[in-house]
Amino acid sequence: MALSSFGKILTVLDLFSVSRSVINVDIISVELGLSKPTSYRYLKELVSAELLQRLSGTSGDYTLGSKIAILDYISRTTDPLVQISIPFMKDIVERTEFSCLLTHLNHDSCIDLHDEIFKNTVLLSYGRGCPRSVHVGSSAKIMLSHLPKQQILNYYHRFSSEFSQVGFASDETDFFMKMKKIKKQGYYFSNGELDPNISGVSVPIKFSMKEPPLALTLLASKNRFEFVNLQKLIAILQENAHLIEKKFLTLTNH
Repeated sequence: MALSSFGKILTVLDLFSVSRSVINVDIISVELGLSKPTSYRYLKELVSAELLQRLSGTSGDYTLGSKIAILDYISRTTDPLVQISIPFMKDIVERTEFSCLLTHLNHDSCIDLHDEIFKNTVLLSYGRGCPRSVHVGSSAKIMLSHLPKQQILNYYHRFSSEFSQVGFASDETDFFMKMKKIKKQGYYFSNGELDPNISGVSVPIKFSMKEPPLALTLLASKNRFEFVNLQKLIAILQENAHLIEKKFLTLTNH
């Protein structure tokens, strides 16, 4: 489906990442295949909407604008699922002394919606809004496993080489059978998949018949997981996931 003019302008925002926080007209022209005049027009529109801002003292560098921060604040403070989940996540962290994440499955990545970190734990590659790959980690696997069969296979076809490289699945049948197994067992434990020093265990929060579940995850160092009862952690996660689902259902039925 062809993008609308506004949709094309918004593709400029896709050029930003943690490793590239500043863009210019040359980057837009080359990566989006646009002419210089069109690139300048897109920049002007985005600056006007406060989605981008020009960096003073530069010859034409742009970074994300203030509207992005405002929208993130609104999302954080009003998203009903996030607001419902926060007290339960705080309780989980207090009971387990692990860090806890709430994660959403995007088209081609996993994105944390909220995190409750135990004390001053440092968890690299995690945190609200930080995209992570769908081929590693417990959050991704538990969410993918609850998709309809065709969607599961679509993800496999898009990321088959990545799943093969990490030794998770060698072909379509292998991948689908593993997804079925994960869904049936109701959790997924990843041991150093995303970060060699970090392990995680995730369960689904099923809030909609039409949307993939969110993932509720406990994270800690691999060493920490060696000295705990994994089944007890899973039970705590599942209990709280059920309570979040129940509370969200009550809210949406009013």
